[in-house]
Amino acid sequence: MKKEIAKALEPVVLAMGYEMWGLSVTQQGNSIKLTLYIDSENGIKIEDCERVSHQVTHLLDTEKLCDPNYVLEVSSPGFDRVLMTSEHFNKYLNEEVKVKLKWLVKNRKNIKGLIAGVTEDHVVINENNESYEIKYDSIENARLKV
Repeated sequence: MKKEIAKALEPVVLAMGYEMWGLSVTQQGNSIKLTLYIDSENGIKIEDCERVSHQVTHLLDTEKLCDPNYVLEVSSPGFDRVLMTSEHFNKYLNEEVKVKLKWLVKNRKNIKGLIAGVTEDHVVINENNESYEIKYDSIENARLKV
């Protein structure tokens, strides 16, 4: 479902002059929470989020892309950049990152370290001379460490 929604939303976001940084889909009670991250060279202001939210809500409601009981949040990736894709991790190679995992990797659920390598299906984080190979689908949240 996430890929279909993202595919439908991206042209709308691009046509409005923004980059679609990513989409997060989570369960929130009896509804689905969609968090759409947008970016631009000039940064993102609350008015930008409101404009995109209005257009995206219209598309979601008319195209019935998800359960009608959805909650939409439009946000910037933030100063501490949320990282969601291999492209995001690759863009910040050798930068420090904080990763919260859905399940344990080498008995760890939280890892802070340098992005040492990126492939299509996983990222390598080095922390204190230890390497962690992490598949993207096991990442709950990843942000640049500021």
